[in-house]
Amino acid sequence: MENLLPRVHLSTERPHFAAWAVRDNALVSSEATATPIPRRGRVRVIVSLALALAAIGYVIFDIATKEPGREVVRVEGIGASQQIFGGVPQEGDRLGSADAAVSIQVFADMQCGDCRGDFLTTIPSLAEKYARPGYAKLLLRHYSVARNPLELGFFGAEAAAEQNYGWQYTYLFFVNQDEAERFGVGEELMDSLAGAIGNLEVVEWKGYLESNGGDDGAIAERLEADAALGDQLGIRTDVAMIVSGPDGTRTLQEGPSLAEVEGAIEEVGGEG
Repeated sequence: MENLLPRVHLSTERPHFAAWAVRDNALVSSEATATPIPRRGRVRVIVSLALALAAIGYVIFDIATKEPGREVVRVEGIGASQQIFGGVPQEGDRLGSADAAVSIQVFADMQCGDCRGDFLTTIPSLAEKYARPGYAKLLLRHYSVARNPLELGFFGAEAAAEQNYGWQYTYLFFVNQDEAERFGVGEELMDSLAGAIGNLEVVEWKGYLESNGGDDGAIAERLEADAALGDQLGIRTDVAMIVSGPDGTRTLQEGPSLAEVEGAIEEVGGEG
């Protein structure tokens, strides 16, 4: 399937990017122990509101300081992103506890128009119902349905994942695909998405991209590994999920519904 959004092929004219901390890419990861899941309640609500207000403040400041007459990227979904992912353990490409009984590998193409609805109608509920309480962990795999593993949007998400905000970046990219069509997938869009993530250090994020990207850089190696894994598992088009647990593995192709994913979780989850 051909993607609806433009792709940018990286070249050696971009700054050359340095060593990437390799994250697990196995079918069921052996990640390091995650931070215990905090109790939900008043503290979570206060923190989420504070982060959302901080992110909104950044966007207002960004708009206010633009040159007169220039169009600006208007990032939507900031508050929803904080509500969905705030307080859920996150490390690298993993969302949820490393000790979760069920592992869900999510193969998604951020620049695929058809993938947008599949991602946005499943991931928020899976994060809240399964990742937050520690029953399942979601593992993000950037997989291009256009067979080009080096999509520029993927690089921004991987750099955000280095600070444990890769899921927020990916979510905001999907929400703001219309802005990607307006501005193209480039520095202005990517910087705006990074700046909309409350506690993400944008200067550090940019520095990581500058020192770890490029066609032959370490981030590219990571993305190519995701692509090779998807090929090995026979991933086709749209969002796909590999659900693994004590009672086996289920492969869900071509945009599974939330009900289908939940059914697979129940089938493989054992007594948990």
